[in-house]
Amino acid sequence: MLQLPGNLDNQIERQPPETRHESPPSHATAPGVFLACPLHGTGVRLVHYAHKATAAPHDTLTYSAWVINDSGEVLTDVTLVLRSFTNAGLEELSYATGPSALSFGPMPAGGETELVFTYVVTENDQSHAGELISAMAVQAVTASGTRHWDEHDAITPISFP
Repeated sequence: MLQLPGNLDNQIERQPPETRHESPPSHATAPGVFLACPLHGTGVRLVHYAHKATAAPHDTLTYSAWVINDSGEVLTDVTLVLRSFTNAGLEELSYATGPSALSFGPMPAGGETELVFTYVVTENDQSHAGELISAMAVQAVTASGTRHWDEHDAITPISFP
């Protein structure tokens, strides 16, 4: 089992409120919809962050996406969803590297998995002045059939020369 460095609960609480999404996706009334997990111990959690506080052109950023099963049950059909990755110019970006599979399972109760992505910052990213925004979500199904969902954005400011 992988461990997050430091105390996970403190890391979650230090996140700015605008990066924690506690509402379900817009298709929440559709059959088979996934439920958001805003509280600890209520399903599946996603903790997504860059390993650097700021970035400059030619920096290689490493992003971690931790999927945490706090449902109390085995999770099946666990899928990390890459929602968007953009710079301040709203250009779609692509990760330089990432895992070959974004779906996995089963994941035991209390289990956690880290998926790692990298990106090399460009001068174009800096020319837009602003930040890189990596948005991801996770969805999973418990052994009893309950569907869970959570999302998290990793925001990395671009430093200026």
